[in-house]
Amino acid sequence: MQAIIGKHTKDQARKRGITEEGIMAILNEMPVIFKQSNHDPDAIIVLGVYEGKVWAVILNHITKHTITVRRAWTKEEKYYDEKKRN
Repeated sequence: MQAIIGKHTKDQARKRGITEEGIMAILNEMPVIFKQSNHDPDAIIVLGVYEGKVWAVILNHITKHTITVRRAWTKEEKYYDEKKRN
């Protein structure tokens, strides 16, 4: 998946211990597992594993700009596990 990683995402990634390469690995994981954001109709949450941890990359699906990156919440980890098994 193509994406533009913005300054805010890079700053948050650095604080949270994930690299730009890690973000791209998540975005390019196959199959891509994502869900619609509950807060922004233009945003999707892309879930993936990097270095053994489930991460969430928040992405504007229209502009392809990343909004932020963070560790997945517990309910998102469960969603990821369910989708990965199917």
